[in-house]
Amino acid sequence: MSPAADARLLLLGWDFRVAEGSVRDRIALSADEVSEALRSLLGKGIVSEGVIVSTCHRSEIYALFGEGSDAGELVTRYVSEWRGLEPAALERAGFRREGGEAARHLFRVASGLDSMALGESEVLGQVRQAFRIAKESGATRAVLHRLFESAVAAGKRVRAETEIGRHPLSVVSIGFELATKVFGDLSRRTVLVLGAGETGSLFARQALDAGVRDLRIANRTPGRAESLAARVSGLVVSWEDVARELAAADVVVGTTASPRPVVRRDDVENAMRQRRGRPMFFLDLAVPPDVEPAVRDVYNTFVYGVNDLESVAEDNRRRRAREVPRAEEILEEELAKFLSWMGNLAVVPTVTGLREHLDRIRDDELAMLPPADRERFAAYANSFAARLLHEPMRRLKSEADAGRRLDRVEAVRHLFHLDEDE
Repeated sequence: MSPAADARLLLLGWDFRVAEGSVRDRIALSADEVSEALRSLLGKGIVSEGVIVSTCHRSEIYALFGEGSDAGELVTRYVSEWRGLEPAALERAGFRREGGEAARHLFRVASGLDSMALGESEVLGQVRQAFRIAKESGATRAVLHRLFESAVAAGKRVRAETEIGRHPLSVVSIGFELATKVFGDLSRRTVLVLGAGETGSLFARQALDAGVRDLRIANRTPGRAESLAARVSGLVVSWEDVARELAAADVVVGTTASPRPVVRRDDVENAMRQRRGRPMFFLDLAVPPDVEPAVRDVYNTFVYGVNDLESVAEDNRRRRAREVPRAEEILEEELAKFLSWMGNLAVVPTVTGLREHLDRIRDDELAMLPPADRERFAAYANSFAARLLHEPMRRLKSEADAGRRLDRVEAVRHLFHLDEDE
């Protein structure tokens, strides 16, 4: 990538591929800590722009710095002192990218191609949030603003033009999708979740997000059921009343650690009689199973266990993987646009572009004069253009702060439509 006004793009990262969980946990930053770090890095003059993407799987620092500055070492030292880690340990646990490779990495992250779960949808929102925090902290200028806008746009294109994120990979999401296929809109259905642990909570939150209004929670320990129900606007069901509650439930989700089945065939048959044969969907995410195997033989019941869902998940992984080549094509197209833009931010191309822009205006104006007058006015027009350009160009070239210089270059290119001319 051509350097833009002697400023360089840097990425320092620690993610699930290279850093152990203990290191990632130490480096992970809250939103307030991200703002604090960005203000400190800029305040100390280590970088001229910065954005930090920090999630449970990765912490990545994107920065712009001037030629001759060893920003990578300075940023590493800053993080090591702040988080109490040895610089050498941070170096071993992380990775570094510069220029186009740093930009390419961000584009892959935003599109879900660099996620633990291929095509992960949440990461695009995390990148967008990191960009928002950086803007609010005053840490972005021309380059990182354009870089993150371009990365988000690329991620949205990948999601719109490929199916890389359309087939769920988690058993909870797959189960929810299957229930939707059976009943259509779940917002008017009654959902009964057995168990208030991590898996039960995940399904309950997904049901809440989908607009389910009748969500019921049953757990052996009433306090945990009450806590989850409060978080998802649900109704607590007594554990002793589970069998009686089956008749009202369209979807039953088993997530307990019970050594014996919680839902038995006799209870389901009784519920189906009260339901007058209306279908029931059982999603059994428990190991061992919460739903007795014989329930599968009851007419108009749909029972899916962990093994069924894992099979679907593996098929979905293969379907997502087939979309990777097309996704990478999209990213390279969007990346080429960004790199071309950044290459044009160098002072020399901008000075040349502005000179050519003014020359075209001069030639258009001279062409309107009678031939006899063109030569006489041409020398005056050339002198006027040279004097007009002298001071702005001197200020562009003499600005010592790389980030501020890029801001000015970008302003000139925008005001005079230089990118449109090209």
